[in-house]
Amino acid sequence: MTRLTHERVAEIRAGQYAYRTAEQLDRDVRDLLAERDQLLAEAAQRGKDTSVVGAGESTPAPAPHRAARAELRFGVHGTVPLLGPAVRDLEPDYYGHHYRQIGGWLPDTWSGALPRGTEHLEWAHVPGLVMPCDINVQVSTSPTRDGSRYLTVEWRRERPRTAPQPNALGRTA
Repeated sequence: MTRLTHERVAEIRAGQYAYRTAEQLDRDVRDLLAERDQLLAEAAQRGKDTSVVGAGESTPAPAPHRAARAELRFGVHGTVPLLGPAVRDLEPDYYGHHYRQIGGWLPDTWSGALPRGTEHLEWAHVPGLVMPCDINVQVSTSPTRDGSRYLTVEWRRERPRTAPQPNALGRTA
């Protein structure tokens, strides 16, 4: 199934208040539901934040999620825009904790105070992803030779615990 074209979406929007026949309405609803199912399947394929990874398992890192723009709101520094953000899952640390990182370029015209170190992230908006809110994060900014600045924000992801395995006596530890 292919995605709806701009012409098809315009046709559906033009007829959203006045349909000539029930067949036209049914066809539009079927197309929109098929588009929704395809988008949900793509989101499921990209993965959710609640996947379970057992201790000692190493999974290949998925490709980073990319968007055109993003906004991060910090408790002290306010809203910080990012251009070309990329959200990626980082490898687990020595203790098995999982981390996620968002990085993006600060606009050249942005002149606000730069967050750094441990900051409180009130919310983050990245199109296409559900992002955490009200968490403490690690923030760093890397300048480049041409004067551009790359901001990275990293936080620990909470993963659901796997069910305890019963021991030889049938009890959990």
